[in-house]
Amino acid sequence: MSRKLALGAIGLVWIGSFGLWSAGGQEPRPVVRPVVDEERKVVTIPVVLGLKRFRGGWPPGHHLITWEGGKAGGKPLLQTPVPDGLVLEALESLGAKPGNNLREEAWTQRKDPKSKAPDVRAEGTRLTLTLVLADGKRRPVTDLLVDVDEHGYQWRLAGNRKLIGVWRSGCVVCLQSCPGSKIANARATMRDLEQERSRFRPSKLASKLGEGARLKVEIRFAPKEKAGSQRARQE
Repeated sequence: MSRKLALGAIGLVWIGSFGLWSAGGQEPRPVVRPVVDEERKVVTIPVVLGLKRFRGGWPPGHHLITWEGGKAGGKPLLQTPVPDGLVLEALESLGAKPGNNLREEAWTQRKDPKSKAPDVRAEGTRLTLTLVLADGKRRPVTDLLVDVDEHGYQWRLAGNRKLIGVWRSGCVVCLQSCPGSKIANARATMRDLEQERSRFRPSKLASKLGEGARLKVEIRFAPKEKAGSQRARQE
């Protein structure tokens, strides 16, 4: 049997190192932890599908998964009760290495043509994100999206722990190389987002599943793929 850490339990816990706050106040909130399967090296989090959130979020087509208690908690396609810092910690516990190469200026200077920071792509351990449907079937999480500009997907453990307490965004997965994300899509930059070269909209599958659908996302290390393979673009 695979050994699973007790990171899936729900408890009234205050974990100061992650700054677990309520977006609307200062009171500690119940903490939902990710489920970590050490043997399979998989981190699993529950998510709720929000088509209206994603369509109306700003910046558009940017937030894939965010913690419901973060400042960006009302914007993503998939909202989770698991704090972003705990997702990062769980992946690190399995041996994933964060890139930590994205500076705050990638966001704050994204409109500045002279700044190089917005052109930097996320580094870190490559990951795969799998959507688990209510019936147990699995599909790439990217099946929920239409990649309008066809950059593709390459998920990296961006890290960015130092900005958790600065922005308090709660971003778990962003669709571009964002310095606020824990996991970022290295195929697109913040410059791409700003110049509308990285656009996403919900897919037919997302619409079929419907507003409020309760799903899960599994995060695991990406298998090594040959350069240019189709699978590498669909992670």
